[in-house]
Amino acid sequence: MNGFFKRIKEHKTSSIIQILIVLLLLAVIVAAVFRVPQYLKWILFGAAIALIILQCLRLKYPMLFIDRIFANYSGKQVVLALFVFIISFDFALCLFPRAGIRSTFSNFISYKMLTEEVSDDVVINFDTTKYKPNVDKVSFVEKPASYKKRSDYIKYGIVYMLGLIVFSGLLIATINRFMATRADRYRKGANTYKNILNQYVIIGYGPSCAPIIRNIFRRGEMEHDSRFLLLTRQDPEMVRRDIASQLDDLEEMTIIYSGNMDTVSHLKRLNIPKAKEVFILGEGREPSRDSKNLECAKMVKALREKAKNKSFLPVNVQFDKPSSYSTIKRISIPKSYFENEKGKQLTYLRPFNFYENWARLLWGNCQLEGYPTLDRGLMVKNDPEKGLVTSDKHVHLFIAGFNEMGTALLLEALRVCHYPNYVEATGANKTHITIVDPKMDEILPRFKSEYTYLNQITDIEVEYKACMIEDDSIRRELDGLANREDVVLTVAICLDDADSSLSSALTLPDSLYYHIIDGQIVQNQGTEILVRQEIKSGLADALHEENGKYANVKIFGTLDKGVDDKLLDDKLAIIINAHYQFKYGSNPPRDFFKSVEEDKNKILEEAAADWISLNEDQRFANRYQTEIYKSYQTYRPLLEQNPDLLYQTEHYRWSAERSITGYRDIHNPAIKSSTYQIHHLIVPYQDLNDHEKGKDKDVLVIMDKVIALSESITDNLL
Repeated sequence: MNGFFKRIKEHKTSSIIQILIVLLLLAVIVAAVFRVPQYLKWILFGAAIALIILQCLRLKYPMLFIDRIFANYSGKQVVLALFVFIISFDFALCLFPRAGIRSTFSNFISYKMLTEEVSDDVVINFDTTKYKPNVDKVSFVEKPASYKKRSDYIKYGIVYMLGLIVFSGLLIATINRFMATRADRYRKGANTYKNILNQYVIIGYGPSCAPIIRNIFRRGEMEHDSRFLLLTRQDPEMVRRDIASQLDDLEEMTIIYSGNMDTVSHLKRLNIPKAKEVFILGEGREPSRDSKNLECAKMVKALREKAKNKSFLPVNVQFDKPSSYSTIKRISIPKSYFENEKGKQLTYLRPFNFYENWARLLWGNCQLEGYPTLDRGLMVKNDPEKGLVTSDKHVHLFIAGFNEMGTALLLEALRVCHYPNYVEATGANKTHITIVDPKMDEILPRFKSEYTYLNQITDIEVEYKACMIEDDSIRRELDGLANREDVVLTVAICLDDADSSLSSALTLPDSLYYHIIDGQIVQNQGTEILVRQEIKSGLADALHEENGKYANVKIFGTLDKGVDDKLLDDKLAIIINAHYQFKYGSNPPRDFFKSVEEDKNKILEEAAADWISLNEDQRFANRYQTEIYKSYQTYRPLLEQNPDLLYQTEHYRWSAERSITGYRDIHNPAIKSSTYQIHHLIVPYQDLNDHEKGKDKDVLVIMDKVIALSESITDNLL
């Protein structure tokens, strides 16, 4: 926020200077027309020039300012030309005070009054300090012979006019060519501004670009000289119009370069050594986009090596496909992608995926207001005699469309749909997930090959169906689920076509919207219907305001939310990792939170260093632990009455997260390898020893401390 108010203050100062410049220029013009002492003209002129120079110095990037005027604003071009003319005119008045408007007018009057009384053989010298000619001061001098011929004046005039036309024409043509060339290069993204610094670099253009720019600006951390540098191989004019339509107030802060993300010379134009943060998005949906993004991150690292700044550069890399995103979690990114040959870390890579981000916004720890959790907090209930006890309800998630968004919703549900009312001995109250897609027979084999060990998740049952949500059998199934009291139903429709998704969401069986009970229409508040829309406008905006039959239908998946900064914030995960490192990775064990109380800055630096040394698999394991915090906070009272139920829930969450990542259980305690992703603890909770159960307990015990410490840290730990 300090940066935001700083910009406002600077803007006001700049406006004051501009007003003073205009007033002084007006004063100079008035002084030129009316009789004002010469020294006062010079004072006014000097003050105007001083303020103009001051204003120009405040323009951090003057060539960028001029290019934008040449390329876009005809009105500002006129103002700029008028401004140059006024300065030149005023300068001439100050150098030649008797050549002003008043002197010229006086000379003209005097000449007309005297020419009729003298012959052609004389020249008139007279004083023009007054309006009326002073005859007493008139003297008659014989003309030099060389000026007696009128033809000489014609010759001189022709030569003068030719010189004026030729010189002025060449000058105007040169200036015009300069302006046109600069404007054309600006429109094509060919101009490079080498003095840009403190910039936010975005490499590649796609739907998430504009939201990223908006989120960065909302941080309030931008300096007055900060800009957004966007490198894209797409048409710069099209990209500029697209950004202006979404970010009218930030378009002037965005500089578009035309170039390829896999060309070093093009990346050098971005001045990476002076950048504050980099987002690598890739170009649209081009082939091998995710691999190109990762390779580009390596090239950014090489360019960052020239930076004098000792801190490493945050590089956020987008992975569009869920399969690529899963792959990056399973492997260890080579150090050559973020370290130099001497072992110094230059960049911090942060992978992210738009679809998973939205799934986290729906049901994870970063949940948006207005979107309830899948269980609605109904897995426990208050019994008049026994107090807080588990219920016999279960969650049923219905997903229509097994595309990128449908896959992300499924994986997030597998991470968070673990509840304390699950009965391990009988398998009662399992979470059920049903996915329908007419192309399921084509999609499912690849999906199961990518996520081989989902069958190790025992407290969730997943069913895949090759059909449409409009099929009669599916409609009957949904109608039955909506009328069951033991089912907490959520329907997520994420078809590829936004209009089709909306149509499907509004034509489901009536029982999903309302019930008729005792002759009364009652809104079905137990069912949640989610429909994916990329933009919140048109029909989607109207639906958002709906408070009638479709009140339980909500839109999700809009482009403006899926890249929120809080989704890339690793403070919670860093603190969790530090706790386990201090308690289980050091000898003797240490209490991380007590150490923070003793020397907060030192311990947090140590925590950040431990985090940097982790591979992506370990980092994501810590990140996903926080996803179920909302559920744990809902069922917190169980910690006092029956805490083992929540400890068991945490173990099943951990087992599911490891299974999604690709870990395999071979039921042999002697074999454990993170390299080959083998773990012997993906077993029922009751089969764990007390030491391993203690790790699950830690998650619940430290949860409040983790949240409190992260909220007390205002700056990024990295």
